[in-house]
Amino acid sequence: MSLPPPLHPLPAILKSGGQSKWPWAASEDWAGFDNANTKGRELPKVTVITPSYNQGEYLEQTIRSILLQGYPNLEYIVVDGGSNDESNTILDRYAPWINHLIREPDNGQSDAICKGLKLATGDIFNWINSDDTLQPGVLWELANHFHSTSDLYTFPVSVQGDDIETYLMRNQNLSARSILRDDRYSFSQPGVWFRMKELKECGGIDLSLNYGFDWDLIIRYLAKFPRVQYSTTTGAMFRIHDQSKTVVENTKADAEANRFKQETDRIRDKLETQLARPLANASRLGRRRVPWHQTLIATLDDLNQSPTRASLQILQEAWRDPAARFSRRTVGSIARLMSRYVRPGFRNRTQ
Repeated sequence: MSLPPPLHPLPAILKSGGQSKWPWAASEDWAGFDNANTKGRELPKVTVITPSYNQGEYLEQTIRSILLQGYPNLEYIVVDGGSNDESNTILDRYAPWINHLIREPDNGQSDAICKGLKLATGDIFNWINSDDTLQPGVLWELANHFHSTSDLYTFPVSVQGDDIETYLMRNQNLSARSILRDDRYSFSQPGVWFRMKELKECGGIDLSLNYGFDWDLIIRYLAKFPRVQYSTTTGAMFRIHDQSKTVVENTKADAEANRFKQETDRIRDKLETQLARPLANASRLGRRRVPWHQTLIATLDDLNQSPTRASLQILQEAWRDPAARFSRRTVGSIARLMSRYVRPGFRNRTQ
């Protein structure tokens, strides 16, 4: 079934310019658009904020992926921290279609987003970083399917990069308790959409954080507003590249220098004094689980160790802290090790 075009024609500057594929060319498949659902009712205002600093290589794709949604009740805010690359030329080109454009030095990503939030008037909100993109039809799906009984709407996110094979990261099992306990959950920020009213009620973004502020925010948000709605539509593309904070921090030789880890510890300190006792206890358990889960990953990655010996070692270590270490993840790791043992060709296929 062919879907109708967006309600408003695209301005001439947003035409493809000879380049193909989204977001250089508008998609004819407006996923989630349903004329019967939108006709005769007011569409919710959706606020998107893009924080940016010297990301001119990717910025235009980000901007186009938002403007080309063809969504008539979009509030788009771009906050640039004083870029000195081609970002300024790109921002000049698209400024007429950006509701608020701030260009001034800031104190990092969280500060930039908060500057945008001071101007925001939308009902639904997310930030899309200047090296990521939205997929076609995302805002229409939010308008049509974000139920009034839900607090958070999530999409799977496509993770892409020059040196990695593209894979899909699904937001799943999201609750304050599961995140704090380091249970099996998955969280990818570009695919998570908040209600603005609830965002403000939970305290908003913590300006003192610049690496783990999204992790901190979603825990505090879900602690008060736990109802999550999961979509199966791919909603965004998260880009991995040499200059991204995720790559820079996670490739540091000294894990203790990883600023994501440093802020995570600070966040747990803060939340354990602010949240109700059950969630504070969940965080204390999570502190013990995180290094254990990293040990399990390292053990599974070590193909030179005997599966039987590795399984026995896991069991011995688990007995030292059974409350934190005996879990489905531990049992699953042992099962994966033993399946490697009974399939002798496994090692050759994985090397």
